Amino acid sequence: MACNSINGRTYVNTVIPVPGATATDATYVIDLTHYTCGNRKICANGAFPLTSSLGFQVYNAPRAVGNDSYVCDILISGTVTYLPYKYGQNQCGGGCNCPVTENVWAIVSVPVASATVPTLTAGTVLASPTGMSDCCSVTNAMSLVCSCNLATA
Repeated sequence: MACNSINGRTYVNTVIPVPGATATDATYVIDLTHYTCGNRKICANGAFPLTSSLGFQVYNAPRAVGNDSYVCDILISGTVTYLPYKYGQNQCGGGCNCPVTENVWAIVSVPVASATVPTLTAGTVLASPTGMSDCCSVTNAMSLVCSCNLATA
């Protein structure tokens, strides 16, 4: 399903370098917010938490900016699956409340200190709803927090 409005899009909130970067690798924590397609409300509980599967790849060739420094554009893409809220039905699971999977993607630019052109390795992903308690309130936004490691060849 394609969404061509603010809903169904993923936004980058922050990109934070993790302390301890070396000349051969750097790690970043990336905080994203995904708004559901069609402004669907999310229903999350212990029986059906949000799930996410994201991958990372260098979007364009890293750009040299001088002094052994590069800027890398990273494409974050994948899916997020959630249980939509159904008004008038047992909020979490009444009727045919089937899981919905949506595409997620964003591009972030990160600096990398390296004497050679950096390459990318995958990180980890956690997904959670934003601003809601366990199936007692609803939201149309979810937070996706992932880590990304850039390493030189």
